Amino acid sequence: MNKDDFIRLCKRAGLSIVLRQDSSLWELVYGRVPYQSTLYLSSMIDYQLEYQQGHGGYWEDFSCVIFSDKKPVALWPITFSLKDEVVNLSSQGRELLPPIFVDDCPNKTKKSVIRSAVNLIDVISDEISLQIVTTVSVFDGSQGLDNWHALWMKSGAESLVQHNLYVDLSYQIEKIKSFLRRRYKSFVSTGERIWNVEVLSGFIERNVWEEFRHLHLEVAQRVTRSEGSWELQYLSVKTGESFLIVLRDDEGKMVGAGLFTASRDEGCYAVGAYDRGLFDKPLSHVVQFRAIQEMQKRGCLWYFIGRRSYPSDEPTPSEKELSISNFKEGFSTHLVPSIQAMKKYTKNGTI
Repeated sequence: MNKDDFIRLCKRAGLSIVLRQDSSLWELVYGRVPYQSTLYLSSMIDYQLEYQQGHGGYWEDFSCVIFSDKKPVALWPITFSLKDEVVNLSSQGRELLPPIFVDDCPNKTKKSVIRSAVNLIDVISDEISLQIVTTVSVFDGSQGLDNWHALWMKSGAESLVQHNLYVDLSYQIEKIKSFLRRRYKSFVSTGERIWNVEVLSGFIERNVWEEFRHLHLEVAQRVTRSEGSWELQYLSVKTGESFLIVLRDDEGKMVGAGLFTASRDEGCYAVGAYDRGLFDKPLSHVVQFRAIQEMQKRGCLWYFIGRRSYPSDEPTPSEKELSISNFKEGFSTHLVPSIQAMKKYTKNGTI
């Protein structure tokens, strides 16, 4: 499926759109949404797409600005892929996200757009060999589920529950610190004494970024993703949308670092790397706590640390994934359900 096919099918489903890549409207509309999830950052979409393309398959990004009455009212990150002979509709390889709306969009318009968006998936399934679409409601700091989830459930989808970890950044820093595991508080205090901590954003020297990339390679012991994805993250730091927290020892050697992305309202953890020979020292604890402070300084409302994995999750998480999520949980203030809807399609079409 190509761009022209997607636009044609949108018209058939009653959806008026302009593709993100064909317009400068995305940033303007993003500035008008009531809660800026980092998942809808244009730079995040570019990064996730590059990441997925680096792991093979055919990918086409159809993320778009949605119109109603000739006015831009919503953003929708949506991607078509063909990998290992499996066709998928997603948001850059992850669960399909809903459209997010500008703050003055009437509720009637929201419902109409969401109906058309869900209808589009059914229309696409008539033309290609779509098997399963998994969607998810986006976190926006509010309670309850949205019309997106409700409509998918009405259309025959199955509900799945996963769990995400957040920090409420409206709390005073001492209250946030009270949520930390007891030993983590000690690790943070000790680490701040023994390491030199830098927060880099808006300006970062290329050699510092290369230090971080090589440290990650050394820790992972293999190349995990494309150079293009690293370059996009580097540019994100330079533009100020991301920040890098660096730990150095007294000799100036980088012993650990973590990369974080932030919108107006939300921060998220991207990637970290820590000297394997210093795992008995407080490294990532310092980086996480300093990141929370930096996000508060920026005025963010929530910090998304990552998914909380459990042994009963599907697919079954590895021991490493369980360990990492257990570590992240030690910094969170909220465990938030991530409600997915999975719809199976039985009609076979042609690509």
